[in-house]
Amino acid sequence: MPKRPANIVRNPGKRWFDRASRARDHGNLVEAEAFFRRSLALRQKILGPEHPAAAQSMNHLANVLFEEERYAEAEPLYRESLTMRKKTLGPEHRDVASSLSNLANLLLNTGRPAKAERLYRQSLKLRKNIYGPRHENVAMCLSNIAILLQNTGRSAQAETHFRKALAMLEEVLGPGHPLTGYTRANLADFLRLTGRSVEAIPVVRQAYGDLRAALPTKHRYVWWARKVLDDLRKS
Repeated sequence: MPKRPANIVRNPGKRWFDRASRARDHGNLVEAEAFFRRSLALRQKILGPEHPAAAQSMNHLANVLFEEERYAEAEPLYRESLTMRKKTLGPEHRDVASSLSNLANLLLNTGRPAKAERLYRQSLKLRKNIYGPRHENVAMCLSNIAILLQNTGRSAQAETHFRKALAMLEEVLGPGHPLTGYTRANLADFLRLTGRSVEAIPVVRQAYGDLRAALPTKHRYVWWARKVLDDLRKS
């Protein structure tokens, strides 16, 4: 009887997980959901329902549901994967910080900004402890907090956070990296919403050009930069 490849034995569900991630990057969310569900089911069956790999698949499945605005389905998955990660990895693990931020994104998008802010700040503190003060994961958490500050009327603080996050990403990843471009697009949208469209246009054009060069056409970051650019043209 032929042996299964060693990587499949050691990491069941990885093939489905990788296929799901590629589908998500190309904007194929229906396909991504199906593959993440297969990865989750396989990992739960072979590794157990609380294994960190199962929590990883569950968290990424929730990300897809979140992008589809299926918030009621995504929230219990985010909460369960966060609980699993705290239990199996410990409360100060980097995956816990990621889960905190993901759940905060959902809370913000479902009208619970105070609860979201508490989780974002927990995630930020963890990430600074894990990675140090200047890291892309710290910068992305700052960018998330900036969006929350923007949505809750604290524009001056929001701009400070956006610019700090962008400067950090330019330093640690470079100006053309997708995370840098995405954050640049977020800054441009902030400038648009605060009545500074003239200032925003060159910012989003750079973001859109960099993202188009680095990512598939239907990637969520490219879609977002294009939307910001279209909104600016209409304003």
